[in-house]
Amino acid sequence: MTNVEAISATVAALRTAGRLEDADSALVVMALGLAGAVDADPSNASLWREYRATEARLRETGGAEASDEFTQALAKLQSPVRNTTK
Repeated sequence: MTNVEAISATVAALRTAGRLEDADSALVVMALGLAGAVDADPSNASLWREYRATEARLRETGGAEASDEFTQALAKLQSPVRNTTK
């Protein structure tokens, strides 16, 4: 699974749960853009740092009322960090 696919699934799950609104569109676009950049250049630590921070911000959107079940479901959607050195 690519990071774009993973963040798209996360966004879809957050929207389904009612935790993302139209006002969060800029955050969603930023997350998708960073996911694409990380997929294109997975060795760039700076991109990873920004992507991880944005992904965490997405998860926090919608408040502290997130259930443990929802948090666990989102954790299953995470894409593993890949080591591209051979």
